[in-house]
Amino acid sequence: MDALAAESFLNAPHKVCGLRMLPLSLGHAFALEAIGSPFYHGELGSEADLRLAAWICSRPPLALPQMDGWRCRLWKCRKLDFVAEVARWKTYVADYCAPPQMWNKAPKPGEQRHEPSAIPSGISTVVRLMRLGMTEEQAWATPVGAATWYEAAAYETESGSRLDIVSDSERLAIARAKARAAKSEETSAP
Repeated sequence: MDALAAESFLNAPHKVCGLRMLPLSLGHAFALEAIGSPFYHGELGSEADLRLAAWICSRPPLALPQMDGWRCRLWKCRKLDFVAEVARWKTYVADYCAPPQMWNKAPKPGEQRHEPSAIPSGISTVVRLMRLGMTEEQAWATPVGAATWYEAAAYETESGSRLDIVSDSERLAIARAKARAAKSEETSAP
């Protein structure tokens, strides 16, 4: 079994900033993208950005953050170890965002790449999951990694074509080659 598939479907419970995280769903990802959260894109933001991202992901998908209650004000005043909480956040995201890794092939001569759609990818994914029989609520609540694996499986089933997914052994060989290249650069540098 592909390790990324296992990672997408077999998840541990997570806590970030003292909050119990729900599975990182398409709805959470959509909300984080909508507010421009740096933490969803792997960038480093402020403590306030991290708290907001954690608050959003501890609530049902697509729920607007209601952060004006007394409990929330007390929670926001609570001291936290920012570095440790960022590490917890990264682990949480990695646990739920493990889509199949595809080989990136160059276009053939004369072949053109399609322009990216103006429709946010989360909406497109939800529509495809609804075509598989999920309700809209179920689709928005689907963990990000699991949704991409469902899409890949549906594509293969419907088209009869196999996707060119990078295998575990190929990922390992790529990592080893990168490590060797980095090591040879270090030894050749003055």
